Amino acid sequence: MLTIEQARAYYADGDSAHDFDHVLRVLALAERLALAEGADVEVVRAAALLHDVTRAEEDAGRDADHAASGAIRAREILLARGIAPARVEAVVHAIAAHRFRGTLTPQTLEAKILFDADKLDSIGAIGIARAYAVAGALNQRLWSAVAPDTPATRAQHNANHTPYAEFVVKLSKVRERLFTATARQIAEERHAFMVEFFARLAREVRGEV
Repeated sequence: MLTIEQARAYYADGDSAHDFDHVLRVLALAERLALAEGADVEVVRAAALLHDVTRAEEDAGRDADHAASGAIRAREILLARGIAPARVEAVVHAIAAHRFRGTLTPQTLEAKILFDADKLDSIGAIGIARAYAVAGALNQRLWSAVAPDTPATRAQHNANHTPYAEFVVKLSKVRERLFTATARQIAEERHAFMVEFFARLAREVRGEV
């Protein structure tokens, strides 16, 4: 439906946590999950390549929901390329339902795989790296204690939020939200790595190691 180089042109303005490198990582994970779970690889591939096509607009405050607007943009792109409408809609649904804080639940296997691949890229070593990239861009502190029942909201993108708080309120909960068995298996190791990293970070902050 779409090549990597064709998709790359849509991501010129992404930040380091949501740039085209992120898209390529999600693509690799999505293809891996699709093959393991028996999904339509072509649909999954197109959805992965276009899933954050309007993310930069949301981050700049020009869009309220990049999943919804990205689905619309993806429909325009794929229909213009002559892709069959039924296959386009399969891609559109996957993109519309990929958001962690979204209200639309993935209904198809391909949509569940895109959701899982995107969330896997938010945890583990790469998830920690992305959290600190965002923290640096927002001039946030490196660490602070947080209440474990703090809800995860977009409003946490402020100077008082920290990557550790992001772990507590969101990243630590990602593995519970995954749909496919393959993704849940991958998530176990990534989750354990984050737990150990932030436990050690807390000890270092206290001067214990």
